[in-house]
Amino acid sequence: MNRLVRLFLLLFVLISFEALAQNKIDENGKKQGPWSKLDKNGKKIYQGNFKDDYEVGTFTYFYEDGKVKASSVFSDNGKKAKTTTFYPNANIMSEGEYLDKKKNGKWVLYDENGKKLSEEFYSKGLKTGVWNVFDKDGQLVETINYLNDKRNGIYYKNTYQKGYFYFTFKDDKRDGPYEDFFYFQKLKIKGSYSNNLKEGDWKYFDSIGSVVKTQTWKNDVLVSEKVSLDLGSEVKFVETKNIAYLYQTGKRLNVTLMSGESISCINNVDKLLDVLSLDSFIQLNKKLMLYANISSIKGIEPATGGDYYIILEPKTPSKLTTDKESRMALEKMFKKQDF
Repeated sequence: MNRLVRLFLLLFVLISFEALAQNKIDENGKKQGPWSKLDKNGKKIYQGNFKDDYEVGTFTYFYEDGKVKASSVFSDNGKKAKTTTFYPNANIMSEGEYLDKKKNGKWVLYDENGKKLSEEFYSKGLKTGVWNVFDKDGQLVETINYLNDKRNGIYYKNTYQKGYFYFTFKDDKRDGPYEDFFYFQKLKIKGSYSNNLKEGDWKYFDSIGSVVKTQTWKNDVLVSEKVSLDLGSEVKFVETKNIAYLYQTGKRLNVTLMSGESISCINNVDKLLDVLSLDSFIQLNKKLMLYANISSIKGIEPATGGDYYIILEPKTPSKLTTDKESRMALEKMFKKQDF
């Protein structure tokens, strides 16, 4: 018998002995000693030790390529398991504890580069306490309060350059005050929810704290919306739905209502448009800063120089033209005319 054959037989005996020494069940049907489990391809899924049918010590779990997927250290007759999971690159994915096979206490999650993603808390598998979510730079992005697996209490969301906002959950539904802030900590929006529905008065503020829009909600239905027009000496609130069109006249802004009333104000047109719903208003002339409520546009007709007059209701004091960039949008609203 040559040396190679002897080595092969020795290896076979050792493997066979190891296999016989594992996965033992005693006369009472309880698992005892080293255990491992293989997949259908013969690759190890996990390995560990049992005593009287309970996991004891360290159990190691593997990816298909043999790299460690997770490691659990069992105690208290297998009831508790301090567990760490790993990415294929061996960096930690998560770490925490199981109690009776359910997540319990604090869990921390990481990205593949080791940056902390979130802190989570459980009580026997149920979400509980304060959960925090972080971005790649470690900045707090979101805070959620849980009670018995439902969101309860203050919810915080960081929207970076847009600012941040708070509101309150009650049994997984928005209920109570809502406050939205600019990034420089000035209040931007203030309102309230009831049973997950917008309710009552909502106020919108500009960067210096002036009210620029008010809304009234009932059962999540918008009853009234008013915007602030700065007349110079005073402020006037008008219903958004009553604004027909607006355009720049020198240093002032002309706002015409559906009733035909014309209001001259000093509002910045871009800031006013931010407050208004852009779903209802479209740009008709970039140079004139002409914007109109879709319902007030009745048609277009030819003008000299290749421009086109806009037919608005109520009528304008003088004819206003659209620019060529806006013509296509208008032609989609009306039957295309050959001019």
